[in-house]
Amino acid sequence: MSINLLIFGYGKMGRTIHENADHINANVISIYDPNIPEYSKLKLDNVDVAIEFTHPDQAYSNIKLLLENKIPVVTGTTGWFHRIEEIKEHYNFDDHTLIYGANFSVGMNLFYEIIKNASKLINQVCLYDVYGYEAHHTKKADTPSGTAKVISEILLQNLDNKEKAVYNLQNETLKENEFSFSSVRAGSIVGYHEIGFDSDFDEIKISHNAKTRKGFALGALIAAKYAVKNKGIFNFKDIFNDVIKIPPNL
Repeated sequence: MSINLLIFGYGKMGRTIHENADHINANVISIYDPNIPEYSKLKLDNVDVAIEFTHPDQAYSNIKLLLENKIPVVTGTTGWFHRIEEIKEHYNFDDHTLIYGANFSVGMNLFYEIIKNASKLINQVCLYDVYGYEAHHTKKADTPSGTAKVISEILLQNLDNKEKAVYNLQNETLKENEFSFSSVRAGSIVGYHEIGFDSDFDEIKISHNAKTRKGFALGALIAAKYAVKNKGIFNFKDIFNDVIKIPPNL
């Protein structure tokens, strides 16, 4: 079954989603971006689902607009998640659909599971300290990345000796119950995340490096197909195991 797709925001991610829409048999019937003259008119007729990748300052109002028009929304914009509770208060998600996530990359969501299992093992040994590092392109609006925050939450849930992540440590000494997570913004880096477990005698590193935006686009497109058939508000990482059962036609 084909679905009619609205791409809301036509930057690098929007274009990548457009290029790969046929992998889920999606018809891109509308593109909206107020910053691009030829796409500055919003058309909502016959739209089955919208994928929104814009800016943290715009995401909340964009999502509200789409939900008010009963259009299921998949949003990959980060930096606005502190307003999720407001969205939940405004809409009955027995009759609306919103899928949000810090990272829609299929590989990153597998990486989350790897980190969870690794940190559980490390927690049993009590010989290792932990740190995190992430790097993105200079145009990324939020620091640290939303993905870095999710990774930190996973670590804090599974390491008994850590209670807080300190982002971009400056002129301060870490407490024993804290760990450092650093950020870099440079050039056109798509997205790199690394976790290290360090001891006096060795070091274990786990990393994920996004080569292109295609992995993010495919994850968002698969989520869009899920959104058409399911009502509710979902964090992509929480429904990943269900969503991934709808594979793209690679």
